[in-house]
Amino acid sequence: MCAPTKKEGNAVSVGDASSSSASILANNAYNDRTRPSKDETKHIKAVTSTHSDIHRNTSHDLLWFLGPAIICYALNTPILPIFAIGIARIISTRLTLTLHYLFVDKDNYLNKIPAKQLQREGNDYLVGTMLHMYAQIPLQVLFPSMFFSDPSVIGPSAIRTFWSHIFFVEPLYYAAHRWLHIPENMKKMHGFHHLSISTLPSTSLVQNFHEHFVYIAVFGPAFLAPFAYYREMHWTIVGAYLVIFDLINAYGHMNIKYRHPMFTSKYSPFQYLFYTPEFHLGHHAFFRANYALFMPIWDHMFGTWREYRKTDTDCLLPANQQDFVFIGHNAGLAHFMTCPEWNVYAAYGPFRTFKYLPYQVEFMSCA
Repeated sequence: MCAPTKKEGNAVSVGDASSSSASILANNAYNDRTRPSKDETKHIKAVTSTHSDIHRNTSHDLLWFLGPAIICYALNTPILPIFAIGIARIISTRLTLTLHYLFVDKDNYLNKIPAKQLQREGNDYLVGTMLHMYAQIPLQVLFPSMFFSDPSVIGPSAIRTFWSHIFFVEPLYYAAHRWLHIPENMKKMHGFHHLSISTLPSTSLVQNFHEHFVYIAVFGPAFLAPFAYYREMHWTIVGAYLVIFDLINAYGHMNIKYRHPMFTSKYSPFQYLFYTPEFHLGHHAFFRANYALFMPIWDHMFGTWREYRKTDTDCLLPANQQDFVFIGHNAGLAHFMTCPEWNVYAAYGPFRTFKYLPYQVEFMSCA
């Protein structure tokens, strides 16, 4: 999906001009007091990345989504848990995108999302969800009690999964994330995620294809570890964990300012136990700081924590030029589904109609 980019010293190529060191310094979302200095961004090269040269063919995505049903039927393992979890994750992701656009990004004039980023993320943000659906199949076959134990284990399993996340997933992620930032790994895998400087909630799901398997290994212990010890688990806990994980991960990529003293005061333990969007935005700005997943304590422990604050834009007037203008003529149901409120990734897309649906039916449905 993406080949290594040109190697030059310790420089890390992470994308097109929008992710160059000059662009990062000039981006008006970065606060003068906490934005990266030129020395801190000199390792970022403004060269065309092969990560963005190849566009994934999405014409067969529906078939890939339905593929687990055929495999489950052939292996005689239940289909419901796989599709219930997958569909729940897709719905929560799309709903988060819609709410973020309506309440945060609709009048966003300062952090403009380029069409190239929307196209790239729109093609890839659900790949991880589908891969997880396929990964669940062999686990159901080999370890059925991981998914189909008696429902009475749901409560205890939820508590065990919570603690397993804290003591296994969080430190594993920190170590894996730092490993992904080794220049060679950054170019091969993680640079695809860092092509996005200004982030959307679903940017959290946009990874290089091979990198998804790294995260399967990192996040799996949340429910694999309790199952290995207690020999019981339920698929509803696996699904709930993945949906909640997606939502919290999306929260960290919302590109918003949230500074409640509970999470920002140096005297509050929550500063170390739960992150804010600005914490992770700092990672996308500095690249070599704020590696932790949801618990900044790991960055504090290993000296990689950096303060980052977005510019206070509450009292600023909108910029003269908007990101894009959506002309909302009634052009049928298919065209309605490309509204950014429904799908922000379709905002720059082509005009669409349902191929086999008469125009009269389309227009009546949107009247």
